[in-house]
Amino acid sequence: MRCDDVRDRLDISWEGQQPVEIRRHLTECAACARFHRDLRMVRAGFHLLQREEAPEPSLGFAERLVRRLGEVSKAPSVADFFELAGRRFVYATLALTLLALLALAVPSTGPVQSLSAADIQVPAQEASLIYSDPMGAGLQESPDLAPVETPTFTNEAK
Repeated sequence: MRCDDVRDRLDISWEGQQPVEIRRHLTECAACARFHRDLRMVRAGFHLLQREEAPEPSLGFAERLVRRLGEVSKAPSVADFFELAGRRFVYATLALTLLALLALAVPSTGPVQSLSAADIQVPAQEASLIYSDPMGAGLQESPDLAPVETPTFTNEAK
């Protein structure tokens, strides 16, 4: 027989004589013999506990017990911690989502923001198309461009 089978049969049959094959295995296997001895000691301990009377509670036992149970219920629990942490996580996620939506909804230009580099470069590119020669020599050669009058400034006091 295998040791597991013997131990299972010992657990099932609490009282009475064991079959011949189990007794033979217990004489041959030291581990199963120790298991059987420990099992008998546990059974004997349960029989002793059965015979002993339960102690009577002392005066005020019920009141002390109720008071302690009330104190335990007032103590913060792990569930309260996770509920608080969960709420904070939800609030932080909500705030970040609203911030992202606000960033998408607000236009990129407005009275608060100044001109960007792209806004400055567009007129400069248009100006380079019109005024290709900085000295003005190319203005006369192109027939579609009219001569541009440049204002003159004088420092004359009136």
